[in-house]
Amino acid sequence: MTGTSVEPASPVETAHEHGFNAVNRGVYISDNLPFLSNLNDECVDLVCIDPPFAKNETFGKRRDTDKDPLRPPLTDAEREIELRLLRSWGIHNQRDADAAGIVWPETRYRDIWSWEADIHEDWLLELTESHEAIAGIINVARYTHGDDIAAYLCYMSIRLLEIHRVLKPTGSLYLHCDNNVNTCLGELLTAIFGVDNFRSAIAWKRTSTHSDAKNYANVLDTIFYYTKSGEYVWNPQHGEHDREYVAAKYRHDDGDGRGPYSLGDIASPNPRPNMMYEWKGHASPPKGWRYSRETMAQLDGEGRIWYPDSKDRRPRLKRYLSEMPGRIVDSNWSDIPPLNSQARERTGYPTQKPVALAERIIAASTNPGDIVLDCFAGCAYVGVAAERLGRQWVACDINPRAWTVFKRQFNKPNLALLRCHEETTGQQVLGSEPVATVHGPAQLPERESPASEYQLKTFHLPELKFKVPSSLIPDSEMMELLLELSDYMAWCCGYANRMPDGSIIRTTRNFHLDHIAPKSREGTSNEIQNRAPMCPYHNIRKNNRQIALSQYRQEIADAGEMMVNSVNDLINLDYALARAMEMYGQAYAERATPGS
Repeated sequence: MTGTSVEPASPVETAHEHGFNAVNRGVYISDNLPFLSNLNDECVDLVCIDPPFAKNETFGKRRDTDKDPLRPPLTDAEREIELRLLRSWGIHNQRDADAAGIVWPETRYRDIWSWEADIHEDWLLELTESHEAIAGIINVARYTHGDDIAAYLCYMSIRLLEIHRVLKPTGSLYLHCDNNVNTCLGELLTAIFGVDNFRSAIAWKRTSTHSDAKNYANVLDTIFYYTKSGEYVWNPQHGEHDREYVAAKYRHDDGDGRGPYSLGDIASPNPRPNMMYEWKGHASPPKGWRYSRETMAQLDGEGRIWYPDSKDRRPRLKRYLSEMPGRIVDSNWSDIPPLNSQARERTGYPTQKPVALAERIIAASTNPGDIVLDCFAGCAYVGVAAERLGRQWVACDINPRAWTVFKRQFNKPNLALLRCHEETTGQQVLGSEPVATVHGPAQLPERESPASEYQLKTFHLPELKFKVPSSLIPDSEMMELLLELSDYMAWCCGYANRMPDGSIIRTTRNFHLDHIAPKSREGTSNEIQNRAPMCPYHNIRKNNRQIALSQYRQEIADAGEMMVNSVNDLINLDYALARAMEMYGQAYAERATPGS
């Protein structure tokens, strides 16, 4: 399909003039990683994406005879246009598409992830060498979620790093996911954007409650909201008024077409002597009126003052519901319903989100003329919303079928009418009417900012400092060393593992390690100089009492529970301390010696 361009009556300002080197209203058919890598640094105001959810499923046609999920079904003419467009890019079959880094239009959508099929080794090397926190999250995911989720996180992280780079300092990211990977993605986003730039985890009710006999019904998706910095675009959004609140507060209606209203106080909350005057037979409130005579006259002329039947009562201000902005939207989005099967904007794809969802995001985090990017754009809903709200936008998807979806959506009067061009030279067709263009995998933007200029902030973990540091000497080794000092007798009462003939078995069994100096809220040392082998009975009986070993020994002796003649027959604690300090010094020296 060939489009015609009209010379503009006046110069048209494009996104490129603001540092954005892609084409406004451009749809790029490409793997989004090379596309993102070719964008300039800090040139986008908002990124809104709905990436794969790692569902471990394959979507779309199961057999060649199955119907494509696109609704209405793809026509023969649309199919021919897709093939002609691909041929113009030198792509004639699946093998050519694979070589170009895109998918063939009839390929089933695969949301199954593995290291072998999806991950380049260079990605993991870059993360390991330059982004230690991200690599750590991926490695933890291998233990907690498995290799498939870890591979998915690697795929996402290398793209999220590019998204962070292309966002302006005032820019925002909204990432849509479900409960399958939201915990992992949240950690990944925090590692990239920083915990201080996390704004919200929005809960969108994507479906109505359904029966689930063994669990709470999962009806919510998560939309993570992060910003590039602390200085970001924010326009508060307002939803519908709460019905119960309206019924209780907006109870008055004069039948003049202005609708219901509530009554507000017209008296001043603070003393205002110059506002104390009589108004139409009504005495001044004790602190005066809220408004001057001139303003009161204007409000009265506009019919905004309610007058009571009695002069003893005070007039009040009419606040019309139609003039109130509505409740502030919070992070619980249950007022935007999912698309039903009959929705005009429906594409047939099961993961499609409503345009209203993207409109709220775009309205909140951009201003008119700002640049919006969707690099997982198969359903076109972000581009449509941006066009409706007067923003510049660019989209990228790996499947050429996305262009067919864009053309369909921009040909629906209730969404947005936009002319679409298939024959491009890599530049936007400028004219008096807006035009959307498509660009192949070899028609990516040319990056102008040097690759070496931009670096993500790196984080270095500080040395850990504990309330009670662990010992240099493992507990098992410590127990053996300390028992050697006392000839394998407990330091509390002289208990030992004795044979019938009185000989002692030199074993660490049946002994517990405890502290010589008592534990306290400030903590106490776990090193060998503060530890003592105890018999199980006295160690358990001591429990968590804050008592020194020397004092506890005397209690044991007074109770007649010594296994030796007296406390003096137990190991001398001063001698034990001196020997333990020697052992500690040796262990410290060995740790400090490289290669030990």
